[in-house]
Formats: sequence, structure tokens, C-alpha cells
Amino acid sequence: MKPMISAKTHQFLAFWSWLACLLLLFSGPGPTLAAEHDSASRLHSAWQDFIDDLRAAERTLLDERHHPPRATDRVLADGYRYLLAHLNREIEMAIRADPKFPEFFRSMDMLRKWTGENPDTMYLKAPIDSTGFYEVVIRAQNTREWRLGGAVIPGRKAPRLVIFQTITGVPGYTGELAEMQNCKNQTLDFVTGSSLKADGENQYRILIGPEKPPGYSGNFLYSVKELQCKSSGVTAEARANLLAVREVFSDWKNEIPLDMTITRLDSKGGNRPPHNAEQVAELIEALGDRVGKQIRFWNLVMEFPMEMTGDRNGDGKRSVPVNGINQPATPFTAGGVAGARQLYASGIFDLQADEALIIKMIAPVEPYYVGFQLNNLWMEGPDQQNFSSSLTGFQNPVFAAATRYYIISSTDPGVQGWVDTTGLERGFHTMRFVFQVDPPEDQLPVLEASLVKLDDLDSVLPEHYPRVTEAQRREAIATRQEHIKMRWRNY
Repeated sequence: MKPMISAKTHQFLAFWSWLACLLLLFSGPGPTLAAEHDSASRLHSAWQDFIDDLRAAERTLLDERHHPPRATDRVLADGYRYLLAHLNREIEMAIRADPKFPEFFRSMDMLRKWTGENPDTMYLKAPIDSTGFYEVVIRAQNTREWRLGGAVIPGRKAPRLVIFQTITGVPGYTGELAEMQNCKNQTLDFVTGSSLKADGENQYRILIGPEKPPGYSGNFLYSVKELQCKSSGVTAEARANLLAVREVFSDWKNEIPLDMTITRLDSKGGNRPPHNAEQVAELIEALGDRVGKQIRFWNLVMEFPMEMTGDRNGDGKRSVPVNGINQPATPFTAGGVAGARQLYASGIFDLQADEALIIKMIAPVEPYYVGFQLNNLWMEGPDQQNFSSSLTGFQNPVFAAATRYYIISSTDPGVQGWVDTTGLERGFHTMRFVFQVDPPEDQLPVLEASLVKLDDLDSVLPEHYPRVTEAQRREAIATRQEHIKMRWRNY
């Protein structure tokens, strides 16, 4: 039997239960509960800011005050995907990038494209602290091409070109063009494959730090340097916060990405502490704002320096010509962190379905690397995995008398050198050139552009110009698909 409890006892227990609850109510939560409430509130507030910033980022795709391209179905589809890709990249960088415990991450790939990226290039970045010392260990396939002055070797091999650069930052995070004039983003130091000293057969090491250790004779990149800003003439100390790596492929069938590691020497074997609530809140708050500013910045680059929609500076001409091409020169956009020693040439294509733009290139000195690629109106390269929307010097060899032809059109004309617009009516095309020894200016490639009807193409191209069958085109696409999957290790 259960013991009997009197009515007075029930009243007594009820009173003390009520009093305990009252005391708890007025005393407030304990320290642990208060901290949890503050963390939840802080993170919720950061999340609301993030959502607001994403709405603002969407406006950079639509609002004419941010100079987006004219909206069409393709432009809008590309634009919204472009915003998501920016967000994807920013999330990965924010969570993974730690200069005390660095690792390489992909700043561009098949999803995350921006800045008119080179589809021949694998872009990698690793965060660094200019006060620390870092070691990069590189293992490569056959690297003989790096030292042969332009010769091509058969079989599995290293990328045609590799560039390691210490840089102060990535363009675009102010959202304003003024940063192009204040030397906000600069290259401090660089080394290419042709100048790397080996540390064994097809193995290399690079030390990065603020100063070279006494007696050190290996590969070294400075993370602190006195640099002069060309626009202001002011010399000041610059500090790198990123190591940027470009692996540039020409023979997509045989060139294999590098295996690399990066280690901060005084953090080796340490534990990276978990993020706390405040750090995650700060991370969340920054994401949407960074995305919106990046899109706005590159919209402005397209509208003003590149003059994609018209003469914006009143000099009576377009800096990037319509259905034409500039001659090779150093880059004028974000040049401080562009690929070291690369020359560029660009033009706008604006084509009807029955038209083709022919770019003729005559190179008195064969470049060590040459690449040709298209870009949409968000400064992204269209799908290079499933379309021939770009061509390397290996993929489009010299036809005769040091001459190459590139034929831009939406329809396959069945000839060598076709560059597929993937359905884009308008965009821009870019060429990149790298020489192992820079030639004199009068020996640089000469470029000509001509707009023709597709039906008249054969009458414009040289006699006996190489034809490409449908089967050969499919084989070339299959090679592209295999290489891109291997390059980005999509598994």
C-alpha cells in the first residue's frame, strides 16, 4: 500500500515548490544558461545580417546602379549561379583558411569562376601570415619541359607552366574601382617552374618567410617587402597574406597536376582550436557582404575599364574592341596579382547565329604557353569541360608560317581552331601569352580580327586549312572531360 499524505502536507509541498520557482524566476538563469542565451542571440543576429546581405547581393545582379549586364534568360541564369558560386567559395575560404594551419584550397574550379579565369589553369591559394615561415613541398611528373626552352615531350608530365606568388590580397572586396589605383592588391615575390631548383628528381621545396635565413640557398619567396605603388609613387612595406599557385595546362591529355603540401613550421603537430560562437558569428556576418562587393566590383570593371557597353571615358574608342582584339600587353585590371610574366589580349564578340569572328595570330617567336578562351558577361569562362570554349597552343597548333587561326561561332564550322560560344551571343575573348625569355616588342605576336559569314569561312581561311570531323570533335571533347575530372579530382 502507498503511504497516505495529508492535505496539510500537500499544501506545504505546493507552497515550497511555488517559492522555489519564484526564486528561480527572479534570480535569472545561471552562468551557463546565460552564456548559451547570449551565444544563440549573437549567432541569430549574425544570420539575419547574412540574409540581408544576400538580398543586397541579389541586387548587384539586377539593379542598374550596380551595372549588371543586360538581362536575358542566359544572363540571369548565369548570374544567379555566379552568386551561388561566390557564396560557395567564400564559405569554404572562411571556414578552412587559417594561416597557422594552412592548406591549399581551390579559389576557382568548374563551379566557382570569376575574374575572367583561365580555363587552362588550376588556381590554388593557401593563407599565410607574413611573420611566419612556411615550407611548400612539391612532387611532380616529368618536369623536363620546364627547362627545355619550349620543346614538347611525350607522355605523362608536369603542367606546362607553374607560378607561385606571394600576394597581399584578392581584388574586389571593397566593391569599388578605387582599389585598382591604391595598390591594395600586389605581388610581393614569385617563382616559376623554369626557375625552381630541384630537391630530388621532380621534387621541389619552397621556403616562404619575412626574411631569408642566413646561408639559405634554396627556393625562397618573401612575405614582407618594400614595394612602390605605381599610381601614387609611394614606397611602403607590403605584407602577404596568401600564397597563390597557378598550374597551367596545355597538353590536357598528358599533363598531371602537382602534389603539394604547405606547412607552417612553428605550428607543425599542433592542434587547431575549434571555432567559438563569436568567431562563427563574425564569419557569417562577413559572407554576404563579401559576395555582394565581389559581384559589384567585377560589374564595374566590365562597365568602365573594359567598356563592354560603350565608350565610358569619352576618348572616342572602346578599350576592348567589338569584334576585334587588342595587341598583347600587361593586364590593366587587377594586374598586381595577375599571373606573373603573362601578357594578355582581349576583344568583345557580338555575333549573329550565321556569323563567325576569326582571330589570326602571327607569332615570330613561339610562346612557351598560349591560351585562348571565351568569357560570359559576368567574367566567367563558359563550360570548358563539355565544350571547346577554349584552346591551348597544343590543342590548336600552328598551321603555317608561325600562324594560328581561332574561329569563334555558335555552330561548328568543321575546321581546326573552332571556339564554341556555347550559345552566348555576346561576351569577350582573352588570349594569354608566356615566354620563357621575353622577346623584344617587335617580336611579340600580331593579332588580327575579322567578322565573316559562316558560309564565307572557307574563302577567308587559307587553302588546305585542316578540317575536323564530327568523330574527331567528340574525341577532343572526351579528352577535355577526362582531364577536367582528373584536374579537379571530382570524386
